[in-house]
Amino acid sequence: MMAGQSFFLKINIALPRILRYFFPAIICCLFINAVSAQDKKQNKPLIAYLNEDKTHFIKFSGYGQFWARYTQLNPGSKVNESLKKNVADLSLRRLRMKMIIAPTDNLTLTFQGGTTNLTYLNDNESAFDLLDAFGEYKFNDQLSVGAGRSNWKGLTRFAAGPTATLLYDVPFLDLGNVNKTDLTLRNLNLFAKGQLGRLDYRVILAKPYVPSTTKPVQGISGFNNLTVKPNLSAYVKWEFFEKESNAGPTSAGSYLGKKKVLAVGVGAELQKDLLWHLAGTDTVLNDMKLYSADVFYDTPINLQKGTSFNVYAAVFHHDYGPGYVRNLGINNTANGLDANMASFNGSGNSYPVVGTGNSLLFQTGFTLPYFNQQKKKARLMPAIAIQYSKFDRLADPMFTYDLGLSLLLKDHASKFVFNAQSRPIYTLQGSDLKVSDRKMMFVLMYHINID
Repeated sequence: MMAGQSFFLKINIALPRILRYFFPAIICCLFINAVSAQDKKQNKPLIAYLNEDKTHFIKFSGYGQFWARYTQLNPGSKVNESLKKNVADLSLRRLRMKMIIAPTDNLTLTFQGGTTNLTYLNDNESAFDLLDAFGEYKFNDQLSVGAGRSNWKGLTRFAAGPTATLLYDVPFLDLGNVNKTDLTLRNLNLFAKGQLGRLDYRVILAKPYVPSTTKPVQGISGFNNLTVKPNLSAYVKWEFFEKESNAGPTSAGSYLGKKKVLAVGVGAELQKDLLWHLAGTDTVLNDMKLYSADVFYDTPINLQKGTSFNVYAAVFHHDYGPGYVRNLGINNTANGLDANMASFNGSGNSYPVVGTGNSLLFQTGFTLPYFNQQKKKARLMPAIAIQYSKFDRLADPMFTYDLGLSLLLKDHASKFVFNAQSRPIYTLQGSDLKVSDRKMMFVLMYHINID
């Protein structure tokens, strides 16, 4: 079969699978918008109140993220059995549907389901997974406690995942062991959180899932298959100007100038005997010790024009044991690898994101004036982000950068984001892992909120 015919055959196979999930999501959004338009007097079209003073309720919300992407693949990458240098694809990055129930005073129950990273390589019906199922009891503003399966996490501002992001996603370094010791950032856990004046805190005790494990390797730390011990994480921040909500585990990546926020935080995540390595003939257990400090600043410049400025910076010290490096390829479009041609990165769009060593994250952006000053709806938001890491195992620093431009149709509720990312390719040169090339990934994302 000719290469052109093979390409179109794959497109013909992939499109029906993608559209099968795309159209129901769009129809759902249109239906909800139509229902909302029928009764403008309702306080919240997606809230059903259970009592007259509206303190008990059932609330529905959700969001979808759709990607169109062009990726320069890592050396040796395969799609099925075909060697590929680049891939253009469509994918459903995330689909979430959420229900919050407040049946009595001070008690809140949260349930959320969805699917993640649905690409044309998924040849089975995609599972609609139960992601969150937890309860929370609020004693007062100073203390709330909760338990269940959730993405409540410590360590960093964005450890719990994305919401109102500055670019097309949160920095992946913030996500730590995503899909290693958790499932889509979720674990069974207990958490406590609250606000003591300007001090906002959260403490989480989790029972992690058993990670995918390997046999111990000489001098290189990896996850073990021994008894999984508890995971403790915590994050505290000081809020200098306006306070942020801590009702949910995620934090806003940008307020688009609707708040003036300056938050400085520190965090840590600890787990004993999570990894191991060989030292001679001895098997040595390694603790995981992660530390971070970050600062987040968002401020309006001109409220009438819609201009604002945002910056986020974070430093990390990660200790997973000697030589640990994790290559991470988000929403990967390659499912195979030719070992004779492969780089250290592995297949697809993977690159070293997390490892034993020190890292710096920085991202910043600003909103331009509204296109129409009267309607105050559409505006542009250019942004940039970098990650600079000195991992102990790599001879050259790991440096990535993202350039993004968002078209905000209705702030974060409806937006297009174009993102260009450059990542390094590491190969073994002598006895050292050094950068030999760089590859690009271009993503056009549409994000829509339902709430």
